[in-house]
Amino acid sequence: MRSAHHAALTAAGLALVFLGVGSLRPASAQVAQTAYRFQTIQPHPQIHALGNATVAARGYPGAIGINPAAIGTDGAVRIGSTLNLSRGPLYSSPWNVSPLINSIAAPSATVKVGRWAAGLQLKHFDWKDREFRNSQGETIGTTAHQQSIKGATAYEVNPKVTVGAGINLIRSRLPFRFGRDIEHHFTFDLGVQYQTQVEKDLATLRPALGLSLTDFGGNVSYENRSGDLAAPTMIRGGGGLQIVSRSKQFGRPEWRIGLYGALSNQLVNGAFRDSTGHFEADGPFKALFTGWGSTAGVSQSRGERAEVSPWGRITKHAGLEMSALDLLSIRLGRFHENEDNGSRQYTALGLGLDAYYVSLDASWTLGDEDPFQQFSYGRLTVRIPLSDSSRNFWPALLGNDR
Repeated sequence: MRSAHHAALTAAGLALVFLGVGSLRPASAQVAQTAYRFQTIQPHPQIHALGNATVAARGYPGAIGINPAAIGTDGAVRIGSTLNLSRGPLYSSPWNVSPLINSIAAPSATVKVGRWAAGLQLKHFDWKDREFRNSQGETIGTTAHQQSIKGATAYEVNPKVTVGAGINLIRSRLPFRFGRDIEHHFTFDLGVQYQTQVEKDLATLRPALGLSLTDFGGNVSYENRSGDLAAPTMIRGGGGLQIVSRSKQFGRPEWRIGLYGALSNQLVNGAFRDSTGHFEADGPFKALFTGWGSTAGVSQSRGERAEVSPWGRITKHAGLEMSALDLLSIRLGRFHENEDNGSRQYTALGLGLDAYYVSLDASWTLGDEDPFQQFSYGRLTVRIPLSDSSRNFWPALLGNDR
């Protein structure tokens, strides 16, 4: 037990050091040079509202896209789906996010029984219907979409350490890149999560650490001399601290506060083949070692790509969640990416209502950059309990708390 404890702490600590310092070896790679950039978006209101800082947090519906070791809720099946709310849930259609994208849907299901958990997620990125033509002017298609079908499983090695793995099938129909056919590619996920518990007089402290590697897979060859692009392999490391009231009402803690922080790095490496910007990606195994150093960023200044330092390659995530009776939650998060390495920066606000059997969550971007001002999500999740629980709000409300 003690050796597993130390191993988890050491692994997570080393990961954070590597994420923060990186290698001094130069590399020419950045967020825009990925084959499936839609995979860098996590369309879940809880994850979005916490700035994608949840690599160390268990049980969130979007955990399957962040850390496979964190999936599942004890003794329950959870099924739900996400829709875009565009500028807001009351004043606009959920099907129109931008002039190019119709919708991003992410139905998912998770189950946890004993030490085992499993999850399945479908993420659909639907491009607006339009006419695509090849270089000869021939019509090659009118619809385009990208899908990610991801399955994951997790196992509790002991009460503190959980490991997880996943496999992802990406299906793409992009006539302007692949022609008429649907392309299929596989990627893989790995993760570990550590959590312990400390009892105090007024509250229970639950510190946690997490480390994950997601969308690790091969390169994709694009048409029209666009080179070989890599899947957006992401390594994440971070921690969390939940402070939970020991006093309860209706079988639920009176209040809970969650603090989350994470660092992430997109391990893409390669070289530009010519002055037109065509990028040829290295293989994923090589990128694990070379995707840490300074890089040529996505922004061009005076005809030259800006240099991004190893620390500039790191994306920073932070989140705060406050809950009353585990029924009503307020979330606030910050996502910050270097201006020369993607420039995705936003602050997000989220609300959640959990009535045990059904939960509703929504998030809104408050943020700073045009591509993210329209991103907001809503999600309905249904919980099917596999056993009786004192956390069940409704029997407790009726005086049947166990």
